[in-house]
Amino acid sequence: MYWFVGLLLLAVAVVLALTLTGTPIGAAIQIMAWIYVPIAVVVNFWLRRRKRLAMPQLSMSLDDVRDRVDTDGLRSVKANKGEVSAVKELRRQEPMLSLKDAVDLVRQL
Repeated sequence: MYWFVGLLLLAVAVVLALTLTGTPIGAAIQIMAWIYVPIAVVVNFWLRRRKRLAMPQLSMSLDDVRDRVDTDGLRSVKANKGEVSAVKELRRQEPMLSLKDAVDLVRQL
C-alpha cells in the first residue's frame, strides 16, 4: 500500500515539475499516466510474487490436509449444514486447497 502512495506522490511531483517548465497540464498528466501505470503494474506484480514466495509451502496432498484439519468438525458441519458448508469450512481452514480437492476430501469424510 505504501508503495502506491509513494508512486502517487512522485507522479504528482513530476506533473508539477512539468507544468513549471511550461508543459500544459493535460500533456503533463498524460506523460505521467504513460509512465506511472506500467510502473505501478510492475511493482504490484513484483510485490505479489515476493509475498507468494515468502508464504510457507505446505504439502497439499489430501492425506496431509486431512491430518491438519479438524475432520470431526467437518463431519459435524457436513451432517448439520450440508456438503457445501463443509467445503466452505475446509477452504477456510486450508485456503490454498483447490475447490476440487476440498470437495473430494469432504465427500470422503
